[in-house]
Amino acid sequence: MLSVYGNTSVKINCLAIQINPDKVTVKNLVFLSYGSSSGYYRAIYSILSLAAWVKEKINNFRLIVYTDQPEFFKTYLDGFNITYIMLSPEMLTEMLAGTGFIHRRKVAVIDLTFKNFPDEDLVFIDSDSFFTNEPKPFFAESDDAVSLMHVKEYDLDGGLRLFNLFGQGQYPQAFIEYISDRTFLIRGQPMVFSTKDYSWNSGIIGLTKNFSSYMKDVVKLTDEFYAYSKWFVSEQLAFSFILQRTTTIKSADSFVTHYWGPHQRILVDKIITRLITTQSFSDFKNSKFIRSSTTRLRHMVECDLIYEQLKIALRQRDFIYTTKKVIQLLFLKIFHISIRKRK
Repeated sequence: MLSVYGNTSVKINCLAIQINPDKVTVKNLVFLSYGSSSGYYRAIYSILSLAAWVKEKINNFRLIVYTDQPEFFKTYLDGFNITYIMLSPEMLTEMLAGTGFIHRRKVAVIDLTFKNFPDEDLVFIDSDSFFTNEPKPFFAESDDAVSLMHVKEYDLDGGLRLFNLFGQGQYPQAFIEYISDRTFLIRGQPMVFSTKDYSWNSGIIGLTKNFSSYMKDVVKLTDEFYAYSKWFVSEQLAFSFILQRTTTIKSADSFVTHYWGPHQRILVDKIITRLITTQSFSDFKNSKFIRSSTTRLRHMVECDLIYEQLKIALRQRDFIYTTKKVIQLLFLKIFHISIRKRK
């Protein structure tokens, strides 16, 4: 089977796909993990956290893991019904289509999944995400008017102010200049984007099967956005801009933590690697144990992110933003203490 990414095509090794034809699938849950053991552990923990919160209802889904090391996953996920799709070095290269933009692979595997399972909805889950509650929207009836992304982050005006604070304002500035006074054709219809459009974080992307007709446009926008701005969120802007015009986007933040910051990744990698490599297999199947770990880890990630933002604001002498972050951190700590007391 062939899947097209820009001007290139990739042939899937069908022998790498393990499917139970008797399984009733509500949605395909798609994971992408390649290149390093730390990345594999992230995806493994994400799957374990999902299983802990949905329990037996996990059989309502087909779990699809795109990876260059399926045997690594099987070591820790024995007993899970998972479809493994082997990523060769050639496929990983083809998915970039010469752009050098690594997040283009996310777009590629979503497109590939729609092509392999055209009659099924999907949810893409970044490997650096874990579940902290039951994902009820995963079980909702299919509705083309509704989509799912991780969290609503900022409009482009706000994004420019935020990235200026981090010393990276050149990326949103170049992006804004590119979309200004320009009309884009999306499925043959004109669309105009503005600085009032919102960027939604793409740690989670939930799409119905009919969204597949927009995937060529998502690929095209991703490539154009990145080519002209080099902004590392180009793929999420492509999804965000189309989805907020064609659907109502729902947030997954109430049941998923997505830790994309470098410092948060280092923090989480140490914890989950130690957990996965030292705990027994029985602990992996113990939903109470895994749930407890996700609650603690979410609090750590949230606090660490605010601390990092606070330090940057102090360096930039932005005292209004500093005050906001101090208040946010205090409320977060008070809330976490109250939750622990109720337990």
